[in-house]
Amino acid sequence: MNDKAAAVTVVATVCDVVVVGWVLLRGSERIGAKRVAQAALAGVGIVTAQLAGGYLALGNPFLSMTIAWAFGSIALPIVALFLLATARSRATRLARAVAWLAIATVPITLYAVFIEPYQLVTERADVPIAPERGLPRPITVGVLADIQCVEVTDREREAVQRVMDAKADLILLPGDFVQVGSHRVHEIAPAFRALLAPLEAPLGVWCVQGDTDTRNDVLELIQGTRVRLLEDQVVPIERDGVRITLAGIGIKFETVTALAALRDLESRPGADDVRIAMSHRPDVVLGLAPSSRVDLVVAGHTHGGQIALPWFGPPYTSSTLPRHVGWGGLHDLDGRRIYISRGIGWEHGHAPRLRFLSPPEVTLLTLR
Repeated sequence: MNDKAAAVTVVATVCDVVVVGWVLLRGSERIGAKRVAQAALAGVGIVTAQLAGGYLALGNPFLSMTIAWAFGSIALPIVALFLLATARSRATRLARAVAWLAIATVPITLYAVFIEPYQLVTERADVPIAPERGLPRPITVGVLADIQCVEVTDREREAVQRVMDAKADLILLPGDFVQVGSHRVHEIAPAFRALLAPLEAPLGVWCVQGDTDTRNDVLELIQGTRVRLLEDQVVPIERDGVRITLAGIGIKFETVTALAALRDLESRPGADDVRIAMSHRPDVVLGLAPSSRVDLVVAGHTHGGQIALPWFGPPYTSSTLPRHVGWGGLHDLDGRRIYISRGIGWEHGHAPRLRFLSPPEVTLLTLR
């Protein structure tokens, strides 16, 4: 979280504590269901105003998400502690139960901030390929999405090592390499190039541009490595009887050149090659025809929502695709198969270091 977002969140949280605390604890009357309901309504009102103000001021949904998270994870437990410490004698059993419930969210918050963001998992998925593609053997595709680091650490190095240990035939990097701003890319570039240096695969290592890096940033970050940038381009790859046609779609996936690359990938003659489209944003899949000739779309961007709720999934995924699709994994949308990686990093700009039920992932896809 950057300094501006942190300052806004602190001010908003202090306001939440003051308003909700005053409504709940004011006077000397008994604190029961009515007072708890009043405090809840006051909290919803002030947070709603903060969410709208934060979005209008900065136009960034992540700040609104951060404010909402801080309300539930910081402000409410603080008010609950005040209730139990200073007004327990006049609180009904219901009020005390609600207070303990609010405090019980603290371990969840600590887990989401300090544990899950570092719980790198390896997700494996089998992708069925039509027999007419003539695939002579299963091939492994390693995916490193949304590395999105502000410094290179052992976590990023571990992600690269897992892909190399899997001896992937093809490695795809669907954008968002770092999140430091173009003015600081030159500072992190040497370490990042060293991170990417071990990456090699028989069918190549390919990337596309994401949201957090400009084109020039990407070129600087991959300079001297085996990683090649695709910009609305289609490339045929063939080795040892494996024939793949790969399209790399840029960040502006609805431009004329991006749509032309998709059409090119779909319409090329022949049925004996595996066709893969790689894009940072998963919405590119909607540019394909239903039951598309393209065998697989690989994307990142959503981070799996970063926060998911049990039995509901992520409230927000930065995508127009259904939430359960944006949560990540392999999905079929009217005959258009897509794999969305939850990525390795997290949003740094206006969001806290936070993942819950959406752990970071290294992806290994087996095309059979």
